[in-house]
Amino acid sequence: MIVYTGTNIDIPVVHKKDPIGMSGAIVKKMMADYLGRGHILYTDNWYTSPALCQFLHDNKTGSCGTVRANRKFMPKFNGNKTRVENPSSSDTPDSEEEARPHHERSRKRRKTELFIQNITMLNAYNLWLVKKNIDPSKKPKLREFVYNVAYQLLEDFGEPTTNIKGRRPNPMPDRIIDAYSRHYPVHTEMANGKKKPRGCYVCKHTTRRQKKRTRVVIICNECNIGLCIVGCFRDYHTLKNF
Repeated sequence: MIVYTGTNIDIPVVHKKDPIGMSGAIVKKMMADYLGRGHILYTDNWYTSPALCQFLHDNKTGSCGTVRANRKFMPKFNGNKTRVENPSSSDTPDSEEEARPHHERSRKRRKTELFIQNITMLNAYNLWLVKKNIDPSKKPKLREFVYNVAYQLLEDFGEPTTNIKGRRPNPMPDRIIDAYSRHYPVHTEMANGKKKPRGCYVCKHTTRRQKKRTRVVIICNECNIGLCIVGCFRDYHTLKNF
């Protein structure tokens, strides 16, 4: 990051005849330490220009971004989609990567995707630890965090499969399968003229938010456990991992 102070100390002045312009000069300054490493730079239409793309290409850096049709040296478009071929392309592969068999490239691409997923989960895990302010001596393992994320994604977006042969085991507990037929909220029993409070089971055992102790006077008639009528009763009877 470079803080703009209105001076030319950080961003050198660009000659008027230089096609890269001031926006390109900013990119050159910001990318100085990252050129030649095979990165891809994404820019908006204030930065993107043919001159900048050529500069990045010459320095082994990819470029992708929105463009302005009236930008200098920009190819003319007639309203239809136009494909601009790489001027360096030919009938022979441009790189060792393109010369490899398809199955090898697919395997390498898959490894890259898995690597990105692992990095994403690690970053999410670290952010979650910071946000929850968890004691380092009590923090769960990364593997447990990944499993919980996978389970929650399957609960929210997964669909049951039907490719299991033979007798299908029942993967869901009774509290979820029969939630709408036998489970409904009732008040706790009376004691000394008042409803006897019970602890909310979900608030105490939840894995999705901070645990707490909540006293309620509502229970499930079938499960016989205390539940907050708003949120917890629904979560307990619809989610396997609440």
